[in-house]
Amino acid sequence: MSFLIAKQPIFNKEGRRFAFEVFLRKRDNMYEYPKEVPYSRATYIVIEIILEQGIERVGEGKRVMINVSLDSLINKAIEALDPKKLIIEIIEPQVPVGEMVYRQILNAVDKYTERGVLFSISERNLENEKIAGLLDKISIISVDAKRLNQRILDLSKSKSKTLLISKIEDAEEYSRVSRVGDLFQGKYLEGPFILKEFQTAPYLKNTLLKLIAVAHSAQSPKEIANLIATDVGMTAKILRLVNSAYYSPIKEIRSVEQACAMIGLRNLRNFLLVLAMNDYVSVENPELWKKSLVRALIAQKIAEFIHPQYESEAYLIGLFSLIDEILGMDKIAFLKDVKIEQEIIDGYTGKNVHLRSILDYSIMLEEKFPELLNMQDPTKSDILVNLERLTGIDRQVLISIAKSSFDMADYILKV
Repeated sequence: MSFLIAKQPIFNKEGRRFAFEVFLRKRDNMYEYPKEVPYSRATYIVIEIILEQGIERVGEGKRVMINVSLDSLINKAIEALDPKKLIIEIIEPQVPVGEMVYRQILNAVDKYTERGVLFSISERNLENEKIAGLLDKISIISVDAKRLNQRILDLSKSKSKTLLISKIEDAEEYSRVSRVGDLFQGKYLEGPFILKEFQTAPYLKNTLLKLIAVAHSAQSPKEIANLIATDVGMTAKILRLVNSAYYSPIKEIRSVEQACAMIGLRNLRNFLLVLAMNDYVSVENPELWKKSLVRALIAQKIAEFIHPQYESEAYLIGLFSLIDEILGMDKIAFLKDVKIEQEIIDGYTGKNVHLRSILDYSIMLEEKFPELLNMQDPTKSDILVNLERLTGIDRQVLISIAKSSFDMADYILKV
């Protein structure tokens, strides 16, 4: 899938450029956000582009405004940007924000403010109690020109906030709002223009490279827990997983460290790759991504029975089995680029016959399982008879493996 990063100037009362807003948009519509992309992922991509091109260049010497969801304010990636050149527009969270995380957010806002970051909140988001709780800490209230009313004017004045009026579309609108606002933005003044067009694959590569390096150098679940704790979105996902029926904890798991200990180091590494890929690949082709997840889970279970030494590798060989179709690129070249172990690559080429066999069995079971479900007695199917002969795994067990894998894949896609 292709996206673009655009920037649009923000003007002051004198008509001079005050800042540039930088945002992610659909390639075919510069005014529409691609809703399938999580806000946390968009923030990461925008920051990567700004770092790549330089904040001074992107902002043309002025400040740069980026949109950051409330839950992403504790993302360490923000720290890479020059605080004195940064404005953060706080937008609504996409995951629930608990009290402990909210306290971290308050501390982060205070820390960034001390360093010179300016914060902005849209009047639309003041309905969110936790965002409204930041009102005294921010500098700017933003409002669409068509939504401007006396209540917003009174609020900005009583709180001594700078008023940014956006989406100004014509001269009449500008004449009306220019008398009461402080900062102005809209296509009437100047429309957005493209900083960069890009596709998913390069960003997925970068994410996986960093994650694989950390995950495979970690010697304990605690080390990976420290990594996860810096990303509130990933934290929420892993806590939801361990508190689900699949793990059935005796009591609710509330800490990332506990969650990581429960999952275990080997499974944790694989699960992190799934989470990292999920935001990208599920956008590209959700059906193929689900098939990949099912194959990974089936392959891991089959490996437990016939080649337990390859359990982790079997998971990954299933997970990446359709990456060439999903991303439209050469599978082996992609896997080499992200430094996937040679053993897994050898499984695809057939050099590792054990992994190749496990992949073939998992593909067969994944592709034929919906057909088996419609049979009166699936155990009499030639497919299962053949798989039982090849693997030595009982037919009923194979059915159970496939069913649990499909169910788990559905769950992971929703995490």
